[in-house]
Amino acid sequence: MTTALAPDKTSSSPFKVNGLEVIEVEFAETPLSTPKKPVYFKQIVKILLEDGSVTYGCAWAGCGFTRDTAIAVRPHLKAHKPDAPDVSKLTVGELLELAESAQTLRTDLERTTRERDRLAKSLHDEWKPRALAAERRLNSIQRALAPVT
Repeated sequence: MTTALAPDKTSSSPFKVNGLEVIEVEFAETPLSTPKKPVYFKQIVKILLEDGSVTYGCAWAGCGFTRDTAIAVRPHLKAHKPDAPDVSKLTVGELLELAESAQTLRTDLERTTRERDRLAKSLHDEWKPRALAAERRLNSIQRALAPVT
């Protein structure tokens, strides 16, 4: 899936939604999110608009579907679900090609999932403690430099 509203868009031209310029896009949190462990939708984005309002949209490229809540976008996602191919009319060669393609996709998914898990562990085990330590040091410096009243 590619998305025109992907959180890390590379286009320099501004996107508009509902006639307003898009300021920021990020994947929307699901109702399963907690402050300690956020959980994000994979196909729904949260869109901050220039007037400060927030809307939610479908992350598929060129779709443009938006609603006031993330949950209201969910039923729309069925529009992007591909129909199952009729394999009864495929030749043996085409079936083998389809099976090989499915295996490649499965391998890519497994590799990507492992990499995501590795990065999440690195974030939690390495970067978060470093960020907290840096924040403590910065607070100490700010207190030391604060004017005495």
